[in-house]
Amino acid sequence: MDHSYRILSPRLLLRPLTEHDLEVIRTWPNHASTRIWFHDYQPIDIDRAVNDYERYRLNERDMMFVAVWMEQELAIGTASLSRIDLTMRTAELGKVYIGSPEAQGLSFGEEMVSALTAFGITTLGLKQLELYVKVTNTRAIRVYMNCGYVHDRSYRHHRVKGATSSLIRMVYTVPRKRSIDASESQG
Repeated sequence: MDHSYRILSPRLLLRPLTEHDLEVIRTWPNHASTRIWFHDYQPIDIDRAVNDYERYRLNERDMMFVAVWMEQELAIGTASLSRIDLTMRTAELGKVYIGSPEAQGLSFGEEMVSALTAFGITTLGLKQLELYVKVTNTRAIRVYMNCGYVHDRSYRHHRVKGATSSLIRMVYTVPRKRSIDASESQG
């Protein structure tokens, strides 16, 4: 997958993740206030971050972005598209979070989700995006709903790497264009 895309929104630049970002972005999910929303509760050390980055860089189905608050010239969070399938025109929206304390509570999450969803649809030609979120993460669920995602199904006591949590799957489906049938075009 081309890892050079840049996405602009009103206040943010979503740019590709680079090796230089690893130290700062690996510390964000290690904060207790952020970690509670992740399925994987294990702290991320630098070796794991480097290994994950190398796997990502070689992966043809994933794109990871660092969100930069342009006004402050500050990296504030991450967002990704994974399991991109250009044949089926689907992908998973994931790893969307604001890690920088200075940027939390300023609606950047919604801006990131909207920008990444629009990018997937307009640039990659996707027809459906899905995501998984903890049922207790009501703030994120509200953000996703505001961006057009709908609850699809629930997973009770889903186990991921030893942790148990209830998840919901949300989807965004591009509306089909209505075709004008013969009776409408004659009238």
